[in-house]
Amino acid sequence: MIKSTAEMLKKGYLLFPKVLFEEQIKVTKGATGYFDAFILVLTHVNYSTVECHIHHYTFQCRRGESVISIAHWAELFGWKRSRTRYFFNKMYDEGIIERVVNPYITHIRIPDYDLLVGQKRRESIRAEADGITFDAFWEKFHEITRKPKTNIGRARREWKKLSVNERCLSLNHIDEYYDNLTDIKYCMQAASYLSNKAFMNEYDY
Repeated sequence: MIKSTAEMLKKGYLLFPKVLFEEQIKVTKGATGYFDAFILVLTHVNYSTVECHIHHYTFQCRRGESVISIAHWAELFGWKRSRTRYFFNKMYDEGIIERVVNPYITHIRIPDYDLLVGQKRRESIRAEADGITFDAFWEKFHEITRKPKTNIGRARREWKKLSVNERCLSLNHIDEYYDNLTDIKYCMQAASYLSNKAFMNEYDY
């Protein structure tokens, strides 16, 4: 099984031309295992946001997302649909691929897409060097709010969705958020603070 993105990137990157992988897939007539399948997903998600129209429903399919059906993925992998569904369920469980709520079609997201394709890598490395990490956020949030440390998995997933700038804001504005609560019993959990982007709230002084 594929390791987490953090584990995969510990040893750095290799620049690998997409065409070489595509030629290999032609030779093997599909994915030979989970790694090949994941790389196929990585090469078939959107590079930029597009507007989709399905059954009179309009929605955005963003960078790093896809609305390819399970049947189409199965064709790309050269697998049966049952194996394809099993693969995606494993990816969901590992947090490597996420479901996007969409009642009309299979809609997925690779939460670490920009890191995996090398975009914003230097910004992320610089931010981590400056102490802008999930662990730093997690400790500071609970030190200030005194909330129980719950739902760390969800909080980590929400953190991954944020841009480098948003991560900086989320860490630096915890005090401001907490100090402006009218009643601290309504203080959000860390995951909700991140998903609601409460660190971008504006206050009247």
